[in-house]
Amino acid sequence: MIYSLGCDVAKEEHVVCLIRYNLQQQTWEILSRKSFKNTPSGSKALARWVKRLTDKQPAPVRCTMEATGVYYEQLALELYEHHQHIKLSVILPSQGKSYLSSRGLRNKTDKIDAFGLALMGAERNLESWKGIDKYWRTLRGLTRTKTSLQQQKTEVSNQLHAQLHSGIPVKAVQRSLERLIKTLQKEIDRLGEQIEEHLASRPELQHQIECVDSIPGIGMGTIAVILAETLGFTYFTSYSQLMSFSGYDVIANDSGKRIGKRKISKQGSPFIRHAMYMPANTVIRTKPKQIYEMYERLVGKHNIKMKAHVAIQKKLLGYMYTLWTKKQMYDPAHIARRRAGIESAGNKSAEKRVAPPKSRATVDTCYALA
Repeated sequence: MIYSLGCDVAKEEHVVCLIRYNLQQQTWEILSRKSFKNTPSGSKALARWVKRLTDKQPAPVRCTMEATGVYYEQLALELYEHHQHIKLSVILPSQGKSYLSSRGLRNKTDKIDAFGLALMGAERNLESWKGIDKYWRTLRGLTRTKTSLQQQKTEVSNQLHAQLHSGIPVKAVQRSLERLIKTLQKEIDRLGEQIEEHLASRPELQHQIECVDSIPGIGMGTIAVILAETLGFTYFTSYSQLMSFSGYDVIANDSGKRIGKRKISKQGSPFIRHAMYMPANTVIRTKPKQIYEMYERLVGKHNIKMKAHVAIQKKLLGYMYTLWTKKQMYDPAHIARRRAGIESAGNKSAEKRVAPPKSRATVDTCYALA
């Protein structure tokens, strides 16, 4: 038997459901439902409530919640830092939605979502949440604020452009927009300096940062965002995990003889995809040989420039992950040698696919079943 707690997280409050689950019979019993304010005191009250209900008949306790913006972090950190006996799992909202649909829970209310998450935590062996290092939390706050201010500056700049080219320009509006742009730029520059100081505050990371900085098109602004969003690639063990987390994983839609359209899922961090857009632009403009060859090859294959642009974003992100983990500098000669080796291996495998004549056959297929 285990206890499973499902938390439907929102800005103002958490709606929770605690169930008792029999692992052998796969049956459950709802013990209690309750709401708690999304505040430090509310998180502490929730932990006390769980302890009171589970102390009577001790058993392992699981807690499952969705990564809803930043609203889940306060409760997650409270449980992770002060209640280690509770196995905490934080899942993507798309995972929770798919599970609820699979259980036939078509209605959507806070109580149903909390119950569904509790049931999911009991039935599935979900990965434990690893927490967030304060260093990466601070860096993420700085980079996200800077990105937000840059977007605001772009919007205001577009408004100023419209005023300057309108038939009846208003001088007062123009001066107001110009002052606002100057203020935003000042804050953006200040945040940029703080980000660089924060990155430099850990000397043990400087060599890895230099390795990533050696990639064509990648600058300190991009490095800061990617490290902040991936927590320094701490919990990634493969390239495919990183692509899925970033929303770059490709979704196929095939059925029978029909070959559907492939597209990236975009069910991941939008901050990473936003950060990788400009480096890909830089690569396409400056044309470094080993990376630009890939862009030309893809455009020549399907003549869709944006599709090739996304492929360059993925490639650059993959280089960042590889060089960060291996602590190596970018080496275009190594990429060329590796590509040549892959092409050579591809030609050999193509030769192997041709069946040899019967006189040289190595496997007797006369007894093979139809």
